[in-house]
Amino acid sequence: MGRNQGWCLFVAAAVVAALLPSSTMAGRLELKNEISGVTGVRKLKLAVRCWSNEDDLGWDTLKPMQSRVWKFTTMNMWPFQKTEFRCQFRSGFGTTSQDVVTVFSVQSGFRKECGDGGDECIWVAKRDGFYQRRIVRDENGRKSFVDILKSKWVWKW
Repeated sequence: MGRNQGWCLFVAAAVVAALLPSSTMAGRLELKNEISGVTGVRKLKLAVRCWSNEDDLGWDTLKPMQSRVWKFTTMNMWPFQKTEFRCQFRSGFGTTSQDVVTVFSVQSGFRKECGDGGDECIWVAKRDGFYQRRIVRDENGRKSFVDILKSKWVWKW
């Protein structure tokens, strides 16, 4: 390949790369334990096991008002949209109705459920169940949250 052809190929590749949408984005996943109003330490704790396509984050125990945050980079370009985090949850009140809960996915429909921007998903355990905390903005752009019940605690074992 001649020197001019190599230079033209380089410039063409740079132009195409600049015109493509961003292939990666920052993701943030937060799990919170807001179980309260209960006597007995055991009922207040939340056991969590999470994993993605690439990483197993293992089991962790969240005490009341504790949270865990994971930040990561996601691939957001078809056909590579694959970043997904799934978790299992156990509390003194039982487990979620689904054994495995998808708590983050780059799929646009899922990300819209997380709320404004879709790059941050927050999940909250409360006494009566497991909630997705949706991020909303008012007409002035101020951020607020709406908790949506996704699963009541159930006994399976």
